[in-house]
Amino acid sequence: MRTVAVIEGFSGGPMHTRRFRQALAEAGYQLIKNRREADIIIAHSAGIYGIPAAAKADLLILIGPTYWPGQKLIKRLVRHTRSSRRYHVAKFGWRYYLWKKLLELYYFFRRHRYLWLGIIHNNRLDRLNKLIEKPGRRTIIIRNQDDPFSSPALRNELRSRNVQFQQMPGVHDDYVTNPRPYIDLLRAAESKEMP
Repeated sequence: MRTVAVIEGFSGGPMHTRRFRQALAEAGYQLIKNRREADIIIAHSAGIYGIPAAAKADLLILIGPTYWPGQKLIKRLVRHTRSSRRYHVAKFGWRYYLWKKLLELYYFFRRHRYLWLGIIHNNRLDRLNKLIEKPGRRTIIIRNQDDPFSSPALRNELRSRNVQFQQMPGVHDDYVTNPRPYIDLLRAAESKEMP
């Protein structure tokens, strides 16, 4: 059984990704906390910068990397807040949206390290390039269509050939409420070699 470590982004945590983690377990993956030893690492947004340089994972799935040169971080944050509110209220209602925001507030204070990592590494590709260039490692980078943090131009900026880019519908943190397409992509990557 292949092991998976999930690393949530800024203001995210295990309570946010409970549905996603459950879907991974139902798909036959063993969830572990040790990021260095996991066979697969799935990281979201600023959580990408929490991947250890010495991680042995042979597959990285990076959802919504924070990279968009020429776009100020604060403006992207405002756009994300607006689109996230519209999306989550329309799909799940105000109650869910308020619960999500309370969890984000909790994780903002509980896991503030990712805040600084996201701000420091925002729009810098050196760390990302080092992660994806490890020999024998494949990487899938997923950008959601309504993601103000992740530029579609990222596909032209990375050096490694072992990177597959996917664009999916949804907002920046769509994988939390809609895990199936992400699990399907993981299974497809596991069943064949990437181009």
